[in-house]
Amino acid sequence: MNKPLPFQVLTFIAALGLSGAANAAPITLFTTDFDSTIPTAISPGTATLTGVQGYAGFGPSGNQFGGSFLRSETANVVTLQLNSLPAHTAINLSFLFAAIDSLDGTGTFPQGDFFSVVVDGSTVLNESFANATPSQIQSYVPPAGVELARRVDLGFSGPGSYYTDSAYNLGADPIFSNIPHSASTLSIQFFIQGVGIQSLSDESWAMDNLTVTAAPIPVPAAVWLFGSGLLGLIGIARRKARVS
Repeated sequence: MNKPLPFQVLTFIAALGLSGAANAAPITLFTTDFDSTIPTAISPGTATLTGVQGYAGFGPSGNQFGGSFLRSETANVVTLQLNSLPAHTAINLSFLFAAIDSLDGTGTFPQGDFFSVVVDGSTVLNESFANATPSQIQSYVPPAGVELARRVDLGFSGPGSYYTDSAYNLGADPIFSNIPHSASTLSIQFFIQGVGIQSLSDESWAMDNLTVTAAPIPVPAAVWLFGSGLLGLIGIARRKARVS
């Protein structure tokens, strides 16, 4: 006659059934603070590492501008390419965004400075940013907690007039959370559309503390029920064993 499995074995099996809860935490696919080198996964185009100057310290605790960031001219495309990704259902982007100098906002077509983030060919963000004068139209309306500084001199060609800067924690914008994605490769492009490439001494943008995480495939409810039910049976069996 078959003997019942020992309590230790049953407990181990039940723990496997419940382990999905711990595995539900986001998986970090990529992260960099741009303080030393440009990671090989990033194709910067003409973008370069630049000291953050007056941006230092802006941002929530543990996620602040500091050291250097990746600074790009307008019309230059910065691409992050990731391969061999684990199974997942969505991705999340987190980064600090610097709008530097005389960005022109919406402007009059074909003028204007629109910052775009494109994930595998699908545009996630395409909004204009304006620094030059208060009368300019900026289409981007930051949700609560996203705007860190607006039209102040943060050390880039200022102060005043057309040369002011702005800072945003774009990772706090819900638009960058739970972006549907399940492919084994990922391509993210960052760029400001404009009328040709303008020099860094005129206007530019930068990013810092770039992190990409993925949402793992959720554990089926049946596994949860199996694991929790089995642990319940183990508890009953133990109590009966003590009584006998």
